[in-house]
Amino acid sequence: MDTPKVILERFGSLVRESGSEDERQAAQFLTSLLDEWGVPYQVHRPNLYLSVPRPAKLKLVHPVEKEIRAKNPAFSVITGDDWRDGELVYIPTGFKKKWDNQKDSSFDLASGSLTGKIVLTEGFPRPARIRELNELGIIGAIFIHPGKNIHESICTPIWGAPDLDTYENVPKLPVLMINRGDGQELIDQIARDKVEVQFQTHLDQGWFSCPLIDIFIEGTEDKDKYVLLHGHMDSWHQGLGDNATGNAAMIEMARVFHQNRDLLKRSLRIAIWPGHSTGRYAGSTWFADTFGLDLDENCIAQVNCDSPGCRWATSYHEMSWMSEVNEFCQTTIKEAIGEESIGHRPPRAGDYSFHNIGLTAFYMLSSSIPEEVLQEKGYYPVGGCGSNIEWHTEEDLIHIIDYEILQRDLQVYTASLYRIVNATLHPFQFINTVDEFIKTLQTYQNAAGKHFSFELAFREAYDLRSSLVDFYDRIASLQDRGVLDPAVQQANDVLRELSRTLVPINFTRRGKFWHDPAVDIPPLPDIAPATTLPQLDEGSHRYQVTLTHLTRGQNRLAWTLHKAKRIVRA
Repeated sequence: MDTPKVILERFGSLVRESGSEDERQAAQFLTSLLDEWGVPYQVHRPNLYLSVPRPAKLKLVHPVEKEIRAKNPAFSVITGDDWRDGELVYIPTGFKKKWDNQKDSSFDLASGSLTGKIVLTEGFPRPARIRELNELGIIGAIFIHPGKNIHESICTPIWGAPDLDTYENVPKLPVLMINRGDGQELIDQIARDKVEVQFQTHLDQGWFSCPLIDIFIEGTEDKDKYVLLHGHMDSWHQGLGDNATGNAAMIEMARVFHQNRDLLKRSLRIAIWPGHSTGRYAGSTWFADTFGLDLDENCIAQVNCDSPGCRWATSYHEMSWMSEVNEFCQTTIKEAIGEESIGHRPPRAGDYSFHNIGLTAFYMLSSSIPEEVLQEKGYYPVGGCGSNIEWHTEEDLIHIIDYEILQRDLQVYTASLYRIVNATLHPFQFINTVDEFIKTLQTYQNAAGKHFSFELAFREAYDLRSSLVDFYDRIASLQDRGVLDPAVQQANDVLRELSRTLVPINFTRRGKFWHDPAVDIPPLPDIAPATTLPQLDEGSHRYQVTLTHLTRGQNRLAWTLHKAKRIVRA
């Protein structure tokens, strides 16, 4: 663990804010290690669209005068030195019990019009909530965080740099965040009296040149094909658990895999992103845009490395991976470290900027604190640091790191990467994926009831499943051949093409090479509105519009499944 310790000690003295001198120093430090070892790499310098928070100001002006500590999230509307003031209105929504449950409670507007008011509510300023608040005519929103910390955040729905279809979707109001104690004090005052506040939001927003490290460790046989390992370099504050540990792990893996490159049949590409925190995954989005055709042609899978090696994070029951790699991930973790693991559908987060290209994906956050320990400590859900609540705060420091846990997480990643680059056949079991589709279809059919039939999609799904069973039976005999065997290469071409076809239908709404917004995307999103049919008045305009949407969505889904069947049978 010598290399990870050297990196983490160095990063402890840097605030790796994207576009900053500290970020440049961090990149130079990592590349100096790569130079020392002779690991091949490039440093790209993309211009990324970022919003970097600066200190916000919040004052209680009635019934008493008081300054309240506050932060503004990235991409809040900027007031600058102009004070905005108004009456504070409390709209309760409560706090989430699970971080990856991205569906937010709607605001209860029974209290009447909020025009010209400032809303106080609980939780994090997620894009879906900001979008709803944008429509209420309010002059600002203040979010109460669930503990004593105020967690840095970002509130734009735009994934990466905006394009002509998305640039107008930026938040339309100033947003602030406060801690739970101050929030409860304001709630109590509102219950007793009219409360007035004033605030300022300050952010540096624009296009920033940032370093992006791109490492390529060439395999010995099928050299053009590679697995993409990636994670972000930028941080909120020192960010030792999120994501200095990930950087230390990736650089250590670059050293080990390069040193043992003669054992790799295919290649390993390692990308270390800027712009994760203040650009909504701007670095990985730029990479997907710039190398999209190459990723489409040559990338086997993408593997994210974020927040490994954090204290008390001994559980592997909150992992993320797609259905087709479920057995691969569980088997690898069990054999690498002896732990059972559970994988969940990847949320719309974590530099997963490659869904629209159609890359199979596994891992995002790494090990996490077991549920019983979280309850003992009274911890609320957060989105990193192995579930430690120092995540996205000034307290994400060296004490977050546990080197024994980092060693275990490194074993998981290293074993997973070694196995997939060397597997004769890509370890993708798309029967699992189709089974997931059938289960999702049944959920939507149960919700739609008599209002809509998914018979067409069911038929295509079952036909594809039957074809996949035949396909896997046919290729089973290839496992003992070399990766350059023509039959093996043909089978792997089919497996990658299935990824390109089935991943987008399950995780995207926009087309290939575009990027969906950073909001919850349900399984098979084109037909997800089926769940709303029972709440609609039969025959109403909204009801008819929903039926039309479902017809078109089912057509896209059925066509995609039919296309996948042709790929398998070719």
